[in-house]
Amino acid sequence: MAVMLTLLLGIVIAAGCLSPNLPAGEETAMLPLNDGVSDLDFLSEGETLILRDINRARASAAVPLRPLKTARGLSLAAKDRAEEIARSDAGGLTPEEERTRLFERVRRFGAWTGSVAEVRSHGYPEDTVVKELLSGGLVQREQSRPYFMDAEYAVMGVGCTMAVRVAPLCIIVVASEFKEGR
Repeated sequence: MAVMLTLLLGIVIAAGCLSPNLPAGEETAMLPLNDGVSDLDFLSEGETLILRDINRARASAAVPLRPLKTARGLSLAAKDRAEEIARSDAGGLTPEEERTRLFERVRRFGAWTGSVAEVRSHGYPEDTVVKELLSGGLVQREQSRPYFMDAEYAVMGVGCTMAVRVAPLCIIVVASEFKEGR
């Protein structure tokens, strides 16, 4: 009996130590959920891909960063912004007006503490958005890198729309902390 128990214990320990070796580049990126979020059913496949690419980029930074949590409220705020821009082009706003509108949009879906920011991508398919943002292909005001690569941020959301002439318009919203609304 003791031998059988030892053998079973050995099998359990060995099985717990085994893990599949994934080919290079096919590692799974963490996509943790914000408190109050149970699944990703509010995101399209392309939006989920963008969030995974962001966390892959954070993990492979010179000083690796923790993965950002996915927030439903920030994703809804991002989607609203993308659709607003597609409808009206929302041009001509001062930086202060844009900041105020961002704060109002985010407040509709929850509450943040710390900082909140958005990054815009227009004209790139969802599978290349993060690569283009990281390469500097998209201009960001006074930013040397996209906000999502800043350790200050812990939560993110994304929203895209095809209601534009050229290619998808995607907005990524990040926050230091975010509490989901109802």
